[in-house]
Amino acid sequence: MTSREAVLRDRYGLHPRAAHRIQSEAAGFQARIRLEPVDGQAAVDAGSMLGLVSSGIRTGDRVKVIADGTDEEEAVAAVAALLDGGVCHP
Repeated sequence: MTSREAVLRDRYGLHPRAAHRIQSEAAGFQARIRLEPVDGQAAVDAGSMLGLVSSGIRTGDRVKVIADGTDEEEAVAAVAALLDGGVCHP
C-alpha cells in the first residue's frame, strides 16, 4: 500500500466534471485507489463517480490518496498530481 497527501485545488470543489477526471485517471491503473479526507471522513473509491461527488471534499481540503496494487506508486503520484494541479480549474 502506498499513500500521499494532496490538496484539492479545483476552484469549484469536487464537482461532477472533476470527479469524472479523477475517475478516468484512476481507471488507467490496476491498483485500487481511494481518497481519504484528512479530517476523518470515510475514504471513497476513486473509481466511483457517485462516491466522489457525494464525498463532501471541498476546495482546499487535504486528502490522502491511497493505492494498493501492482502499480500503486504510479497511481498515487498521478491522482495526487491531478488534485494538486487543480483537476479542471487551477
